[in-house]
Amino acid sequence: MKRYITLLFFFVLVLSSSAAFAQDRRENIEAAKIAFITDRLNLTPEQAQKFWPVYNEYENKRRDLMKNYRSGYRRNLDELTDQEAKDRLEEMIDIKEKELALEKEYIARYQKVLAPKQIIQLYRADRDFTKLLLKRLDNRRANN
Repeated sequence: MKRYITLLFFFVLVLSSSAAFAQDRRENIEAAKIAFITDRLNLTPEQAQKFWPVYNEYENKRRDLMKNYRSGYRRNLDELTDQEAKDRLEEMIDIKEKELALEKEYIARYQKVLAPKQIIQLYRADRDFTKLLLKRLDNRRANN
């Protein structure tokens, strides 16, 4: 089963490189991520059915927080007044606190479905998947 999921993961990644539209690529990456994390956590079908809606909800909320966090980075620092810079720092801290509160909330929710070791594996798998995608992107850029 593990080998099948790994093969599916790489198959989806290969397909994502030939996809013509960004949406197709995003869907392929999401499918690969689901396979990767499901495999790493050794989720049972019952766990997967309960886990993925909660994880997707968390990811959407986290993504919204990060959009707010990054929104201020586009401004040129030389254009900021000291007060605007102070306000931006406070905003950054506020967003980080919200992110921490979100993580605490979802760790509690994950514990209703996953064992504590699986939750730790989730964070590692998520990080490893991101590293894998970045490495693949670097290789792609190097070959072009």
